Amino acid sequence: MALIIVSCSQNSNQSQQIDTSNETETNSVSKENKFDFYSDSILTHIDAEELCEFSFDFFVPELNQKLARKNLKLDVQTADDYENSLTIEINGRKVKLYSNEELSNGNFWDSGPRNFFKIVNEILKDQNIDEQFYLLYGGNDLHTVLLTKKQFELMSKINGSDKNEIPYLP
Repeated sequence: MALIIVSCSQNSNQSQQIDTSNETETNSVSKENKFDFYSDSILTHIDAEELCEFSFDFFVPELNQKLARKNLKLDVQTADDYENSLTIEINGRKVKLYSNEELSNGNFWDSGPRNFFKIVNEILKDQNIDEQFYLLYGGNDLHTVLLTKKQFELMSKINGSDKNEIPYLP
């Protein structure tokens, strides 16, 4: 399955590569020090609707491609009674995606992705992986970016004037 990510909310300064090095007096910039926060190796389209409707095949294969470089794979299973329990398992860890109250009041679009990625980030931490998944945007435009804390801080600093472009921890 091929997935093409298109995001209309990217600013021109964000679609360019960002220099993460401390520039020397000669302003030389090596290719290794460039980092594109919106590259396919970092950014994954999630779509909160797909996640909250238990359609994990929409995005988990792409997450697993990124995590394969870290020798990690996510195994996401729905409970037999997931329509009532709203429960899934991620690598054997049970998580209630959202509550019936959140479903009733419409907050499940936010809590579902947060609960999912909280568990994923716990798994990353347990594997001593220094990156975490940060969420970006919301609803059908929900994306995640896999960043180190330093990369997150840099992305936040660069996008400081546009709060919609600052990722957040689940």
